[in-house]
Amino acid sequence: MRRDWRVCLLIPSLAALAAHAEAPPSFAVSYPLSLQAGAKAYVVELPLNAYAWASRDAGLGDVVVIDAKDRQVAAGLYAPAAPTAHPVTLDAPLLAVPQSANGVAGAHILRSTNGDIVIEPGAAAATVAASDWLFDARQPVAPERLAFAPSGRDVDLRIDVDASSDLQEWTALVRGATVVTLGQGDGAVDARVVKLSGDPARYYRVHVARGEAPWADVAGFSVTLSGTAEDAATKDEAARRWLDLASTATVQRGQGVDYDYRLPAALPVTALRVKLGKGDTVARFDAIAVEGTMSGEQLGTLVVTPPRTGDDHDPLDVVPGRRDVLRLHSATPLREPPHLLVGWQPDRIVFLPEGDGPYRLLVGSHSARRAAWPIADAIAALRKDAGPAWRPGQATTGNLQELAGRTALDASQAPFDWTRPLLWVVLLLGAALVAGMAASLLRKR
Repeated sequence: MRRDWRVCLLIPSLAALAAHAEAPPSFAVSYPLSLQAGAKAYVVELPLNAYAWASRDAGLGDVVVIDAKDRQVAAGLYAPAAPTAHPVTLDAPLLAVPQSANGVAGAHILRSTNGDIVIEPGAAAATVAASDWLFDARQPVAPERLAFAPSGRDVDLRIDVDASSDLQEWTALVRGATVVTLGQGDGAVDARVVKLSGDPARYYRVHVARGEAPWADVAGFSVTLSGTAEDAATKDEAARRWLDLASTATVQRGQGVDYDYRLPAALPVTALRVKLGKGDTVARFDAIAVEGTMSGEQLGTLVVTPPRTGDDHDPLDVVPGRRDVLRLHSATPLREPPHLLVGWQPDRIVFLPEGDGPYRLLVGSHSARRAAWPIADAIAALRKDAGPAWRPGQATTGNLQELAGRTALDASQAPFDWTRPLLWVVLLLGAALVAGMAASLLRKR
């Protein structure tokens, strides 16, 4: 009977330990999820106010989906399906880039707010022949071939072709390609097509490494680019949203001025626009993501030129990333601080409807993290089974409900973890029980 009593004493201790180990960690806030039953997977966009609670260092690992019994379901960041594409052929004029002269910096290449190429010649000498030409495809195109218009005279060129999405970073597409036209009639040589391959890009650069370009003195000389462009209707991505921000701080920097803008939270910024005040018509800004008092990330340059109609300009696309303070630097002060239009695309969480609903989205924790579910493999299998047009069902978030609030984000205010001490107590009790049972058996013998 005494052995039974000791075992009975140990069982509740083990049960208490197990219950404590399985208790869900505290989260800051939750959102009820609404969805239509029947889908094999669901995707939900994070609302704007969720970013104020999601730990920036966690990489959204502290965003989980739970069922009615507070158990996590298989979930993860949603990877969009690849869009379909269609062939495209377009003509574009070549724009000459003036060369530098006598060691003085030459042309400065920028994008205007509608995406057009802006070439500021700088101090380049007019007598130096250009060797680089740019053209704008007006949309991202995966290039396949580049054809040069006939010039009416013999040509023997060796060229390089590069591509870019922002006029800053360039990717080589081909090196040492030849463009040759010799003679007329039956025996003529006409090789004006260069084969290309690479990722989609909007801007292209032609560098003449050898020979004299026949288009140097021809205004509006065009090239024909052929390739494939993505179908906008098939893009599986969250809609871009815009915030119109007024400047929160203005600081004079030498001859220029910094305009700072604070976002309501660290949002995944993807694009920028600028809206000038009524007294200003033209401006150029360097966009910077402020990371500290002495550091920042260069995002690109915005050029506003008349005529302008506010939001009709194409945005400056930037590398997606969570940013909470942005800065516009202008070399010349403006009459009034401009408005910054910030484009951001919400992250999406995809989950499988395991267990029983209703489901909830939990956000924000200093220690809890989403389990490493093989969610990408599961979604890939569903796409393979249902076809490329398959998409997860849509889930929407309800009103924010605060749980532990800021306490869940502050490690110093976290409740003491009794798991380890309780485990040692249970182990010691177990060891004492085994020792007592052994001693009792020895006495009987």
